[in-house]
Amino acid sequence: MTKVCKNCDTKLAMQDKYCGQCGQQFEEQQRSFVPFMVNSLHEMFDVDGKLWLTLKTLITKPGQVSLEYSQGKKVKYTPALRIYIAISVIFFLLFATFHDLPSGQKAFQSNLDLYPKAMFVLFPFFAFLSNCFFRQSFFINNLVFSMHLHSVAYLLLAMIGSLENAENKHVIFIVLQAPAALYFLWYYFTAFKTMYLAPWWQIILKSSAIYFIYMATLGFVFDRLL
Repeated sequence: MTKVCKNCDTKLAMQDKYCGQCGQQFEEQQRSFVPFMVNSLHEMFDVDGKLWLTLKTLITKPGQVSLEYSQGKKVKYTPALRIYIAISVIFFLLFATFHDLPSGQKAFQSNLDLYPKAMFVLFPFFAFLSNCFFRQSFFINNLVFSMHLHSVAYLLLAMIGSLENAENKHVIFIVLQAPAALYFLWYYFTAFKTMYLAPWWQIILKSSAIYFIYMATLGFVFDRLL
């Protein structure tokens, strides 16, 4: 006996769980609520292991995911844009919470809503700067690297922002911000070293120049927004 893929009409054996033509999972059209929600959460959070592997590698091995992407290893990890969007959405929701203002300053609050849109335009600029300083690299690879680097930066900024909000409760929350800042300093230079494989002196000089130009641009854009 055979069954038919509902996506591409390919005939499948009864024991097949996935279509060999288009890759869609075979499932009954009418499902109960619980299996539907489990499958939806699976698709949303990528709980087949890719997401957790990607996050683990991003956090513990700076630049490694970007390097492997540039080498053609693209299926192993969650796509960079998906990671960036998911983390940036969470970060900017927290960012808005951290900057919750009285009703008299709602104009300022509305300007904060422009930050995610501005950053979505600006992170490609970081890739452009990387392309300028590392001329043998390719823009698409630099774009992926930029998304990965920004994703980790958002995670750290969310952590630091949470600690800043708790500063008035205990001095330990001030002290704990230092390791997070030092970690990012180490992460930033190590990620460039892993990705571009240049001598350390070049990495430090070029990545520092990229950082200062980029932060100056961010400062200018955000001043205009506010």
